Amino acid sequence: MPFGSELALTPGLSPVERFYIRLFGAPILGLRVRARTILPFLDKITAPRRIADAGCGRGMITLACARRFPGVEVLGLDLDEKQNRINNGIAVELGFERLRFVTVNALRLSELGKFDLVISTDMLEHLENDLGAVRVFYEALEPGGHLLVHVPHLTRNIFGWERPNWMDIEGHVRPGYTKDGLIKLLTRGGFVVTTCIYNYNSMETLVNDISKLITGAKERNKGPYALVFPVLLFVSYVGSFYRSEKTGSGLVALAKKEA
Repeated sequence: MPFGSELALTPGLSPVERFYIRLFGAPILGLRVRARTILPFLDKITAPRRIADAGCGRGMITLACARRFPGVEVLGLDLDEKQNRINNGIAVELGFERLRFVTVNALRLSELGKFDLVISTDMLEHLENDLGAVRVFYEALEPGGHLLVHVPHLTRNIFGWERPNWMDIEGHVRPGYTKDGLIKLLTRGGFVVTTCIYNYNSMETLVNDISKLITGAKERNKGPYALVFPVLLFVSYVGSFYRSEKTGSGLVALAKKEA
């Protein structure tokens, strides 16, 4: 089943839209690129009991966690109440009894108890006090628990052409982080960083730039985008087989709260 095909259960879609999503999965190129590097890190998590996806949005990563760890309590946190209602409806329809989406500020995560894994995808660049958020995640974790983070890199790199990352995305307060800067941030928050890698290589960044040029990162021009999305997805998939250890337009880090 293509990643994100659960979006076909969203109320209000036409039959054509449902068929398209079931065929190609979630038609959100950036999400697909991120998921391709985030989800393999779940294999490094052993026997979690509670998982939180902080700032879950449409909940595709959250749903992937529920599939990867059946029977585990999984919470998706987001401030968009309407989207959470949609997500909960999809979870019920899929039969996930221990998956819930709640309308809670992710910075209040520690009020919901302790977790074994906290996921934060493209959230820290939206926060003035990113260190405060990291410390909230640390407090919410059980000893030995993990924080899995994705953020944009400070720069976008396409075959040696380097430029500042986007600041025109709604809510961004910084363009991104350097690898050393992200490791330092997580370390200051109390974590031991076990892995930090680049993603969004040159090919993935190029097709993501084309995607943003069409949609404006606001889901506009849906018709033209639907036509080119399968091609962009295929090119990004082929490009993903090369992963640079020195450059990339995104970063993924796995950090641990030591026992």
